[in-house]
Amino acid sequence: MNPSTETTHETPGSEDAPQVTETVVTAPAPLRLDKEEIPTVLGKLRTLVQDKTRFEPHDITPLDEEDVLQEFSLQANYALEARFEQRVINGYFTPAGNDCRCGSHEVGALAHAQEKERLRRAAGKLDNALRQAGQAYNGVEAGVYLPHAVKYWHLDTCSNCTGKGRIGCHTCYGATTETCWSCHGGRTVSCDAYGCYGSGKVSCSYCSGSGTVSEQVTDYITVQVPTTTYSNGSSHTSYHSETRPQYRTEYRNCYHCSFGKVSCNTCHGSGSINCGTCRASGKVTCRTCSGVGDLRCNPCDGSGKVGKAAWVDVHVAPGYSVSLPKQAPDDARRIRDKESVHSLAAIASSLGLAKVSIYNEDQPQEVDALYAGKLRIVRLDASCNAEKHHLVAYGTDLRWLTLDDIVEKLLRGDLKALSDALAGSADDGLFSAHVQGLLTPLRDVAASELNADVIESVLSGVTDHAHVDVVSADYANNVRTCVLGALRQVYTRLAKQFWWKSALAALAAAIATWFFAGRGAAAVAGLLVTGAGYWLFNRKVKAVLSEALGGEQQAERAMGIAGKGRRNQLAHVLILAPASLAVLAASYGLPVRVRPVSAPPQAAIASAPVAPHAPAVVPQDASSAKAVKLYENGDKMQALAMLENLVGKGDAGAYGLYGWMLLMGEGKPGPVTAPTAQQRAARQVAAKPLIGKGLVKNDSYALTAKGVMLAEGWQEPRNMARGLDLLKQAAGKGNAQAMHLLGLYHVRGYQIPVNHKEARKWFTLAADKGSAGDIYNLGLMDWEGAGLKRPDRASAMQRWKIAAAMGEERAIKAVAQGKP
Repeated sequence: MNPSTETTHETPGSEDAPQVTETVVTAPAPLRLDKEEIPTVLGKLRTLVQDKTRFEPHDITPLDEEDVLQEFSLQANYALEARFEQRVINGYFTPAGNDCRCGSHEVGALAHAQEKERLRRAAGKLDNALRQAGQAYNGVEAGVYLPHAVKYWHLDTCSNCTGKGRIGCHTCYGATTETCWSCHGGRTVSCDAYGCYGSGKVSCSYCSGSGTVSEQVTDYITVQVPTTTYSNGSSHTSYHSETRPQYRTEYRNCYHCSFGKVSCNTCHGSGSINCGTCRASGKVTCRTCSGVGDLRCNPCDGSGKVGKAAWVDVHVAPGYSVSLPKQAPDDARRIRDKESVHSLAAIASSLGLAKVSIYNEDQPQEVDALYAGKLRIVRLDASCNAEKHHLVAYGTDLRWLTLDDIVEKLLRGDLKALSDALAGSADDGLFSAHVQGLLTPLRDVAASELNADVIESVLSGVTDHAHVDVVSADYANNVRTCVLGALRQVYTRLAKQFWWKSALAALAAAIATWFFAGRGAAAVAGLLVTGAGYWLFNRKVKAVLSEALGGEQQAERAMGIAGKGRRNQLAHVLILAPASLAVLAASYGLPVRVRPVSAPPQAAIASAPVAPHAPAVVPQDASSAKAVKLYENGDKMQALAMLENLVGKGDAGAYGLYGWMLLMGEGKPGPVTAPTAQQRAARQVAAKPLIGKGLVKNDSYALTAKGVMLAEGWQEPRNMARGLDLLKQAAGKGNAQAMHLLGLYHVRGYQIPVNHKEARKWFTLAADKGSAGDIYNLGLMDWEGAGLKRPDRASAMQRWKIAAAMGEERAIKAVAQGKP
């Protein structure tokens, strides 16, 4: 913008009235384009019809066109504000070259005195900037426009630290240490060992604090067993004696404690321990000053000086408005109300600075800049389908103010044909599968790209649908309803042709697979064929729509619209539901073809030859609970025989213990020999399916067996963490075998770190269940001092005597020779 003429004048008025200085700038005439370079409304309308509808441009006939430049005024108002700023400073403050040092009472006053001058300079700077060539009407942004030129400041000696920069610590008062917050200077604290908490006593691990322990006692009794023989029609009964074991539980006082309590190993019965925070000194390094004894002064930040500084900044806040001449037509006012100030400036044919005004030069508060602009407005009268229409466009890019429904009326004929076809399809009947009557009107509507844009924008939930200036909201809702209804009919009717084929194919695949692989594989195969049928159905829909709409791209867009509008859900249910139900019914209705596991095949277990033995007698009232009782009382042969019988009958409660005994090789008659690698592998293979069935019942022995297999890596990848978790679940159910294994894994450090405390815990729990071997293990840990501060040989020998009395061979040997 190169102004050619400037005129400055002042408005008359009283001395108190605000003074206004105006600078009038004559802007150069806007550049004119050749007629061929200016876009026409008719050309834009014909392009819209050609690109967005299925009609041709020659369907629009021009009647009259008016192309005018509407004048308008754009006013930019800049409000100036002088803001007083004041800050607290310290000795680290570095003044600039123009900053002025003054007295403490003068800092604010001198800064305030600069306000008028700063406003006057800001107004002059703004006036010069607005009149510069190439300056945009909105080139001045809100914020600090004229930053301070001078800071007034003052510094005094800090009274808090008297200029030293440091003050005494308020916690230790310069002593560098403070009283320990844990022991409060007493140097001891209450014992925090589990169960003690300052009492000096903890619960006995043998009797769990009860003072009594239980043990299993076996009595042998002699009973008279009758034997009846039949001869020549008469019977004779004779009796013979048999010795049978009888089990009972005895309770006795615990030998290791006094009324369930023993001295705490941490505090040795005193109830207190040395404070770990201060290491029994009663003093710790001061937390506030970290042992220095003093702190950096806060007001002066260690500089020894504090003060204040003040200055004045000028801020600017621009505001914009547009005004039209009084005689401006209504469509020009509608354009002003529709577009924002910045939008109008962007599409204006020309915009130049006309005048700059400064209000009250003594202390200016506002600066106004007035811009003169011209906006292109084109009014076109045209006919279409023997109807006249009045169209208005504006701006350099010819935005539509009104299209007078000219495009909408072109499209409504196709929409009516589709609506009539939908109404007629409602009378075809429930089982009608004919789709050809809907495809032709659907093609005509979908051929208009504008319709597809409108439907997608409406389904997306936007406030204004696409082409809001071209078609009305009522038309947008109608085209959405008709197109989605037609797509739903196409999907549903094609599904009626296809669903029984998909269901029949899935059922045939399930039955064929059942003959070879059983029910589970049959269900999987049927569901896979159902998914393939779903894919083939969608391919068929795409093929039909591609043929009807004239291409795959149009078909994919129509299918996307149907999916977004949820008009294909009923068709998908018709395809998936019958086939899935047929597969599930077949998989549950077909008989099971897998061999039931009654007992592991003997051929799979390669065991060493054993001596002949009498077969165990299985009582008629056998049950899994009795088998578990026999196993825990040591009668493993009788327990194994009873479990074999129960597993053969399908008793679910017997699988867990039976799998455990097979896995460990327990209960077999004959001498106990170390198994070979082949025999061990055969046991694991035979036991695995039984253990899996026991896990379904959450059986403790099945959990123990599964935990061992995972921990040892038998028949599946090693997973020590999961194995220990299963063993802990079994131990929580009271399984002594799981407790014993947990103790062994922790004391040996097998695949996990050695943890003597955890090992003692599990060995103690197993010993309380009557395990003589675990009592011996506890004695061995006492002898070696594992988990203790020092070895306890007396406790170890006492434990071994208890285990020896229960028949533990290692304990008997240890008691005899006085060492393990």
